[in-house]
Amino acid sequence: MRERVLELVTEALEKNTSLFLIDLSITEDLRIKVVIDGDHGVSLSDCIDVSRAVEHQLDRDESDFSLEVTSAGATEPLVNARQYTKNIGRKLKVKINTGEIVEGILSDAQSDT
Repeated sequence: MRERVLELVTEALEKNTSLFLIDLSITEDLRIKVVIDGDHGVSLSDCIDVSRAVEHQLDRDESDFSLEVTSAGATEPLVNARQYTKNIGRKLKVKINTGEIVEGILSDAQSDT
């Protein structure tokens, strides 16, 4: 099921290229959680659009599931290169390898890819 949901989410995000996937999880009891972010933020309408694009293509008679589409929270860690670019100029707290937390302004972001 994960592959099908990922395919549907990807198709939905292709319709709004400012949005991108942060996380997709599916529990054993088929609780599907999709976390998205956007270059210019995520609106409630964005979450609804992605939810509908996924939900309308899955058969509840085949699998009883629940679906939650949410945006990445402001206090959540950055996990995607696009999130760093989006947050240039913002104050961030970073936990470094020693465990120390350093606070500063994100001034630049580069992708290693």
